[in-house]
Amino acid sequence: MAGVPHRPAAERRLARHFVAASAVSMADAIAYTCASAAEDRAFARLKGADVLCTDGQGRWWLDEAQWRQRRSHRRTRAVLALIAFGAVAAAAALR
Repeated sequence: MAGVPHRPAAERRLARHFVAASAVSMADAIAYTCASAAEDRAFARLKGADVLCTDGQGRWWLDEAQWRQRRSHRRTRAVLALIAFGAVAAAAALR
């Protein structure tokens, strides 16, 4: 049985951390240090996607609107991939 993909799971853990700390605006930004290499990569991905923003003083906050958009885009891609896989499987079954 397949497990949870590591990339989205690490990103969700980071997002939960910032939400739990109420760091969802520049005024509430917090200092953050990555605990592992996987977390560091997830942090870099979220920074690059403008989901994690800095106050310019080494503190970070989660842009919830960007986070929701990223999750929505990821779900859309997953659904499209499943539809494509289903179409290929159906075509193969009909041969």
